[in-house]
Amino acid sequence: MPSTRRKTAGDLLLLFILLIPAWAPLTRPGLPRWLPGALPVFRLYARERGGAFDAGWALDSGFVYVAARAFRFLGLDGVTALKMSLALGMALLGFVVWLWARRLWGPRAGALAALLALYTPIFLSGLYILGGIALPWFMLGLAMVGLGIRSRGWKGWGVALVGAGLAALNASFLFKTPLAFTRISLYQLIEAPWFWGTNSVNLTTDPAWSLGLPLLALGMMALWLGWQRENDQLSVISYQWGVGVALLVGALVAPGDLALALILAASLPLAVAASGLLTLTPALKRPAVWAALLILPVLAAGPALSPDFQAYPIPERPAGVFGASHILLIDAGMAAPPAPDRTLSLDAVWQATQPIDFDYNIFIHVTDDAGNIVTQLDGQPLNDHPMTAWQTGEVLPAHYELTIPSDAPPSLHVRLGLYNWQTGARLPLASGGDALTIGN
Repeated sequence: MPSTRRKTAGDLLLLFILLIPAWAPLTRPGLPRWLPGALPVFRLYARERGGAFDAGWALDSGFVYVAARAFRFLGLDGVTALKMSLALGMALLGFVVWLWARRLWGPRAGALAALLALYTPIFLSGLYILGGIALPWFMLGLAMVGLGIRSRGWKGWGVALVGAGLAALNASFLFKTPLAFTRISLYQLIEAPWFWGTNSVNLTTDPAWSLGLPLLALGMMALWLGWQRENDQLSVISYQWGVGVALLVGALVAPGDLALALILAASLPLAVAASGLLTLTPALKRPAVWAALLILPVLAAGPALSPDFQAYPIPERPAGVFGASHILLIDAGMAAPPAPDRTLSLDAVWQATQPIDFDYNIFIHVTDDAGNIVTQLDGQPLNDHPMTAWQTGEVLPAHYELTIPSDAPPSLHVRLGLYNWQTGARLPLASGGDALTIGN
């Protein structure tokens, strides 16, 4: 017979394999087109400089940046370090839920509980659609609280306190993520979250607030069997269900940001309760049946496992940030310096971090040393794609050309900015001023 240590190692290896689809999207080049786009990477670099970013942004709190900085010390670029932090958070979340359920029902139940928690549609859509980069670490903190309470003793309470601190540290993303609802309805919790035939999550896909049918179905079956058989474990299952239902009732009346936190918190005890079904029905521990149960949460996750990505290389800092960090000029550059009797070619890459409520115009001024305009360009940043149609996180390359007259002075400068074409008022830059100097 295999030793207990070998069985545990085998269970952990199985858990790692089963979690591959959850973090597999992070192996793609670039980032998911999450809210707020490239901003988390810029903030990561800002934190490394030990102070406020030079654009004056308020930095999000969250352990996700602490873990990402550790990967940066290993020589990884900002995008890869951020994705590694997310993958580590998901792996640790699965491990803690596995430990929690394992202590109640055994190792096979631990694997089932971990999958039910991580493949919950609201968790995946919160990460890959809403862009809650602190979400895995927030959930990890909640799972540590549950594990600590179950463990009891001073060590258990220590784990619970650390978990509560970790959850609080990472909760800020809930209050900085624009949500699609102000009140959540019961049907949103229990419905199948995506239509059949949807192949992937894209920029127009609505977030899923569902707990997932496998979690609810298996959880209700565990509760029903416990009552029918008057099993000794009924009190434990009922306790987990009671905590989960209380949190869900609170979510039904809470505003959107708090509702999201309550639903995520409820998914953990409900997943642990659902895994108790293996103890109530030993026949489910047969390898073939158990394998089928493990596949169910992955299948129910649906298109959340294929999120939309953008692969534009993100620099250490954006070229400019306009209008309270809502509009990023990720990069801007010229093929050649401006010179008399030449065509100036300028390439720019734009991204919106929030929906834009006005179609601002771009201005590009070529000036002499005294600031006199030699030639200029005015119009929409993208002629066929107005700003109000920009999707959050969408990377938008643009190309501009200006003809410089032959009588222009040899020393020229290029300045770029955005303005309200109705009033003429320019959008301020987060770093100060209302126009960027490109190239010098």
